[in-house]
Amino acid sequence: MSSVLHDLIAAFARIGATPDGGVCRLTATPEDGAARSRLAAEMVHRRLGLHVDAIGNMFGIAALAPSSREAVIVGSHLDSQPTGGRYDGVYGVLAGLLAVEAVALRAAAEPGKARRNLVLANWTNEEGARFQPSLTGSSVFAGTLALDAALALTDGEGQTLGEALGAIGCRGTEDLPLEPRCYVELHVEQGALLEEEGVEIGVVTGCWAARKLSLIFRGEPSHTGPTRMARRRDALRAAARAIELHYQLIEASGSGAHASAARITVYPNSPNVTPSQVQVWFEFRHEEAAMTVALGERFLAGVRTAIEPLGVDIEIAVDERRGTAALDPQGAALTLASARDLGLSAMEMKTIAGHDALALNRRMPASLIFVPSHNGFSHTPAEFTEPAALDKGLAVLTEVLWRRVTDE
Repeated sequence: MSSVLHDLIAAFARIGATPDGGVCRLTATPEDGAARSRLAAEMVHRRLGLHVDAIGNMFGIAALAPSSREAVIVGSHLDSQPTGGRYDGVYGVLAGLLAVEAVALRAAAEPGKARRNLVLANWTNEEGARFQPSLTGSSVFAGTLALDAALALTDGEGQTLGEALGAIGCRGTEDLPLEPRCYVELHVEQGALLEEEGVEIGVVTGCWAARKLSLIFRGEPSHTGPTRMARRRDALRAAARAIELHYQLIEASGSGAHASAARITVYPNSPNVTPSQVQVWFEFRHEEAAMTVALGERFLAGVRTAIEPLGVDIEIAVDERRGTAALDPQGAALTLASARDLGLSAMEMKTIAGHDALALNRRMPASLIFVPSHNGFSHTPAEFTEPAALDKGLAVLTEVLWRRVTDE
């Protein structure tokens, strides 16, 4: 089974491959469409019933207990960041595919043991690289994001998510015809903790909080040559002050928070015009929600003071606050027991990154399983996990799913 997993990972890495060995497969692009088509073929080959809902979420149904409407869902995502690696998201989908196949074969060999069905899912726009917010498809499925609002999200060129999904033939109409009982997701850690601790399996019990701010700095356009410096209202200069203040605040706080200013748009973006509008995306992450709120407030107050002499106005375009959350304790205990029974070391931990499991946890008990990431690299072509570690994650996932579909 492991060779099949590695062959599949290599095959999907060729879809949207970049010259540096990475993957660029943004949501609802032709590359995403090609990956979805390949996944659909793999589902059909394994006799899974294929369904695609209105936000493009893909479901492959293994009818293990046809008399039951209950289902255990396993999955992740196929979309990537522009500088993506070959494991983030797709590992959970492909390992999920093989785990579903293995559990279905075991259920056929042990008639009557399976009490519920099993579903493989590929969630739309987990990454949020082309359309914001992230976790889009799973949030719609969980009922926390309205379908119409999700379909109306626009990319940098003004195309809506609904239009883009339609263009690649991935805007479906079939809702999942089963009632989810729980969700399980397998993912590379994207951090270095497991590798540093020498532990094979991470059992995620909850997540850090995050506060995401998108600020718009408004100045006025002027010629970069003759306009006197004191006359300029340079929005990019104000944004630069804010970015530096952002990092200074984190360093001075000693809070252990993670922070970034990772996206910026400039208008009119001409080398001969003083920027009149600049939008920057900032974020704060911490294991305590109150800290992310406090850091955000200190930052906003400091920015207003810092840019006041520049004559630039500031607007808060987005202020998204994600609190901490506890994942399914029963699922965590089941994962720990499964890893132990397979002779693998495991530890409880929290995720700093966002995952579909966190969105789905609002509708059903959700579990998240990690395998080590070499040097903690992710969202980069340097992303790597040892093949043996990938196999161990698959083994644990398969055992967890078997217990989930057969337990009382």
